[in-house]
Amino acid sequence: MPDYVQLPLWEPYDPQVNDYVIWDKGKYGIDEGWVYFKGDVPVHKRGFPDKPRYITIETSVKPKPNCMYSSGKPMEHKMIHTLLLCYEQDWWQLEYVRSRTPVEQIQHYSQCDD
Repeated sequence: MPDYVQLPLWEPYDPQVNDYVIWDKGKYGIDEGWVYFKGDVPVHKRGFPDKPRYITIETSVKPKPNCMYSSGKPMEHKMIHTLLLCYEQDWWQLEYVRSRTPVEQIQHYSQCDD
């Protein structure tokens, strides 16, 4: 048995929030969008089932129709976000395209995407 470790030619992609990714699921099609959420590394607790790690990919956003809560309060959220769940075991199928600057870091309109 050799006494060396085979290193990969590239590092596996570790998606981050605000990355734009393309997910090629083979015969199930291709989806793309912004990484909206990334779960923390799960902590194993004896006697409890392990929780899989995942990200959500925001595939579309559209305005929410004007409506009121039954209590009469106006709606707080203005948009409907469509999210796709991608478990860590499928991250190898993701292709990184680019990252965007979080809104909190934008100081001038010229830094915006559009």
